[in-house]
Amino acid sequence: MSMNEIDGMTTNRILLAALKLMQDKSFRSVTIRDIAQAANVSEMTVFRHFKTKRGVLEAAINKYSFVPSFKEIFEKQIVHELENDLHLIATTYLDQMQRNMPIFLIAIQERTTMPELSSVISNNTRQLRELLADYFVTMQNENKMMKVDANALTTTFMATLFGYFSSTAFWGELFIRESREEFVETMVATFCHGLKKEAEGYEQN
Repeated sequence: MSMNEIDGMTTNRILLAALKLMQDKSFRSVTIRDIAQAANVSEMTVFRHFKTKRGVLEAAINKYSFVPSFKEIFEKQIVHELENDLHLIATTYLDQMQRNMPIFLIAIQERTTMPELSSVISNNTRQLRELLADYFVTMQNENKMMKVDANALTTTFMATLFGYFSSTAFWGELFIRESREEFVETMVATFCHGLKKEAEGYEQN
């Protein structure tokens, strides 16, 4: 194993340990010593990789950004069939949010003490919104869905997914009893029913 590979494994171990500690104890309560002990490395190693505790958190946000995954999806996996595409997008979004749940919860905990953290996270969301809005415009131009405001449609689609994720993240099955698969199937079918029906009407006219 090369030194770069070993260094990368150490970085990942530090990030995962830090996120778990920050989620459980809050960002302010965790120290570099705590992170080093949990990752089984020296404090000097943590400082060498990240300089500060804030640097650890910012590195985690950048590393686990869902934007690269979605860029690959829109570039290589989209087939321009509305139901299939939206199902893939919705499933991937929930997968990525589940993986990033520690970051999401830390951002909620520290929203007043670290407002810039929300700014970094919102930048990722903005990039995803742009990708999805562009997709909706393309589908409209191909006459595969009704013509509506693509930005408003993007907001509605993403807000619905975020609502499901945040509710289950905070409350488990207390309010939403449907499985993720049931939720995605129903949501996508509902979106497509109206969007495709209107587009078919345009084609007939």
